[in-house]
Amino acid sequence: MKPKEQILKFLQNTYRKVSDTKVSEKTADTDNISSDDELFRELFDGMSTGTARIIIEREVSRTILEKFNISPVENKGRYYVAKIVRPDGSSIQRLLLDKQTGNVQMVGR
Repeated sequence: MKPKEQILKFLQNTYRKVSDTKVSEKTADTDNISSDDELFRELFDGMSTGTARIIIEREVSRTILEKFNISPVENKGRYYVAKIVRPDGSSIQRLLLDKQTGNVQMVGR
């Protein structure tokens, strides 16, 4: 299953759980909000860098992951950017992750 499909399925399941749970009153105190409700709100805030990292690691081949490192993911508006780096720290390739489609593209250094 593609990352976009996995995320959509997760959203649908989470939405079902939240809508099934009737929350009578919500106060400003975050302790009273269910963890499912918090998770659901976070999902609609956008893709996190953690999710972006997981998608990138799934899309990059095992050979690359074994020989090289992936730099920390940076938020650049519509895209997340990471780099494939050698053990000495020099950059080999940049990776772009489109937040809307989940597609990972390799671009120049």
